[in-house]
Amino acid sequence: MITRTIAILFFAAALVTGFALGWGYSLGAALYRLNAAALNATQAAVQRYIHPDLWDALFVPMLTLPAWSGWAFFGIIFLVIGALRPGRG
Repeated sequence: MITRTIAILFFAAALVTGFALGWGYSLGAALYRLNAAALNATQAAVQRYIHPDLWDALFVPMLTLPAWSGWAFFGIIFLVIGALRPGRG
């Protein structure tokens, strides 16, 4: 029951984000608007300390997704967890 409630809250956050920013507003633009320095520092840290190609291969495609999709992704995860635990989820 609790995981389904958390899933509903994530879906509600996805709806609010979609209506507030627009359905096509990218996650990268939203993060840049929220804190540009942190986004730039994350890029530098990933490229310097992990691997330079990881930024282009993993993070750039994620940043081009719509901003609401992150919330919806976590909502789906919690919904699946709740479905796997019948009676207790």
